[in-house]
Amino acid sequence: MLLFALFACPEPEPDVCSDTGTGTLDLVLDLPAETWATVPAVEVYDADGAFVTRVESDTTVELPAGLYTLAALRGTVEGAPVGRAYGLLNDTVQRACIVDGEVQEWAASWELQPSSGKLWALSGEAAHGFDVDALATGGDVEPVLTINVDLSNDLRGFAVDAMGNLWVATSPTYGARLEVYPPGGADGSADPLTLGGDVFADAVQIAALAFDAKNQLWVLVRHTSSDTRGVWGFSAEQTLAFLAEGTVPGAPAAVFEVDGMVAPESMIVGPDDRLWIADFASEYVFALAAGQSASGGAATLTPEVAFTAGWDDETGTHTLNGPTGLGFDAAGRLWVNYWTNPALARFDVADTGESLRAPDQFAGGNVLDLPAGLATDRDGRVWYGNDPQDGAGEIIALESEGGTEVARARSATALTPTTLVFDPR
Repeated sequence: MLLFALFACPEPEPDVCSDTGTGTLDLVLDLPAETWATVPAVEVYDADGAFVTRVESDTTVELPAGLYTLAALRGTVEGAPVGRAYGLLNDTVQRACIVDGEVQEWAASWELQPSSGKLWALSGEAAHGFDVDALATGGDVEPVLTINVDLSNDLRGFAVDAMGNLWVATSPTYGARLEVYPPGGADGSADPLTLGGDVFADAVQIAALAFDAKNQLWVLVRHTSSDTRGVWGFSAEQTLAFLAEGTVPGAPAAVFEVDGMVAPESMIVGPDDRLWIADFASEYVFALAAGQSASGGAATLTPEVAFTAGWDDETGTHTLNGPTGLGFDAAGRLWVNYWTNPALARFDVADTGESLRAPDQFAGGNVLDLPAGLATDRDGRVWYGNDPQDGAGEIIALESEGGTEVARARSATALTPTTLVFDPR
């Protein structure tokens, strides 16, 4: 019963939820006195997971009788490198039964979350949350918060949804699954929800996770027992039902194969609402068309963008090999982390239609050993993980305009930082 306590659910809804008529939803939101970058809100969804309305202050909403989902969205506060986050430890997602002629009340207070404002680095069997200010000073820095994931050996996927829940994809060695921690629960005060079983067979290898603006969850699949790869989509209806009442989806609502994909390593949702994918083996960066539906069933997609990277110098054209990380900086420029011949490259225009692209900014040489992961912040820095093979992992930041190094921190705990994600985004 602990799982249901984490995401509190009211008593079972009576049959009158499906009756006709109109009822009232009375929302009371108690917000701290802060200067908000993103204001906390409650989004209302219908029984099919379709968005109905968004509320940022106290209000009453007239709704047709029926069952609704209330999702409390975490807000961020100006004043930190990425922003402090306020959210709800309990009642992050809840059901509401609207009955003809009656009033359903829902109240919530937001509080500062212990998981806010961190750069998360996946390393081995754990996700480590680092204080960004400490990283920016360089030197030896250890994480302030660690999530140890049992029955795993090489975490890759990590994402934060709009409600502030932390989603971690485990290694396939012991059976792939998603561990989901509520806001504030990553400090060990709450056990995670688990999405696994028939959804992810033992042989599924998960490379990355990403949420889009519609609360759809996208899972980048590198390999399965049937030797397939592609992108799986879980609809907002599925993710909200899982968070509200622990209902585990029987299967993804969308299964996309992607033309040209061989061994994908990372995926992000770009500012253009497209899914961007780094494919290590083909050496291509792909982008799928914007507005993909996670309820679309099975399909084969041809990317709208597909390019490899190189540059011309006195020795000819060289290819940048093995893209492993993607990120868009504050100016909307695409950064790509290349692993085989270590380099970071910036592309000022993400979509030019060219199949071979020369980077507009390049960082390489003796700066990099074995780079992995990539994350950008609002202050114009590009962060990446580095494995110098001498006993400690590194997290390094570059200034996005000129590609010059501005911070280098070492961690004896996060020995091989692979995936990097800011919380909150």
